[in-house]
Amino acid sequence: MISCRAAGTSHRRPKVCRLQAESVQPRYYLDTSAQIERRCGPDAARSALKALLQAGGHTTSTQVLREWNSITLGACTKLLNVLRDATSRKDVHAKMRAAYGGDVGRNWMITEWLMGDDNDLRAVEMRTRRFLRVDAHVAFHDGIDTVRDGTECQVARRGPTHDRITGTWDHDKRCRKTEDICSQHAFFDEHLDRAKAAAQALETSTRKPDREMGKRATDILERMPTNDSKGKACWGAGGLGGDISIALECAVDETMVATDASFDLICPAIDVQHRRPG
Repeated sequence: MISCRAAGTSHRRPKVCRLQAESVQPRYYLDTSAQIERRCGPDAARSALKALLQAGGHTTSTQVLREWNSITLGACTKLLNVLRDATSRKDVHAKMRAAYGGDVGRNWMITEWLMGDDNDLRAVEMRTRRFLRVDAHVAFHDGIDTVRDGTECQVARRGPTHDRITGTWDHDKRCRKTEDICSQHAFFDEHLDRAKAAAQALETSTRKPDREMGKRATDILERMPTNDSKGKACWGAGGLGGDISIALECAVDETMVATDASFDLICPAIDVQHRRPG
């Protein structure tokens, strides 16, 4: 269930001494990179994240859920489409690698997670269908008690679709300029100074992708009230990207957990505590 609590608001928990609660159970705020890597990342990252998050009671956001669904549900729907014609495990791997950019690595990561060492493609199909129905939701919410929804993202609420006529599966991961399905503009208007500070910090990076993200973010934030920025607030090579949105919803008494290097710049710029395990 998605909670619509804003960052920093109170939660319904027994009244205890804050200092005592924090010393016993640190509260972490998970980015998409931490959510993915605690399930199918390198051994060192998975072990570090498991130890760090074992107490539970942590937080995340619908922007993270949107990205999680884009990666996991997107790969699963493609896998189900591939399995319709695949004749062997090698055939599945070859077809799942047929993608562009970062989709190749993400498809491969999720495919390996679901297939394991199984060569029975029928069993893999059943497992993938269950993942779409149940397991993706369970894995995302494991150890999480609050999913913040400051942007009221409706894309995060979309599930997979199945065309019964063609038999194909799909997951629509994008929003469009003609849709009015979030409060992203109002969210950034409320946090505009901090968002600009994060964008400027990214522009100082030694990493080209960070600098490009920072330049795009600065440009979009300057014209956020105008309609031409709708549909670009979250996604795509021409968009602002989700990292800044995600970081802005981390509360003051939490530590953000992310393995993505962009947060090494974003978090200090907006006074958010940050930890990169692994």
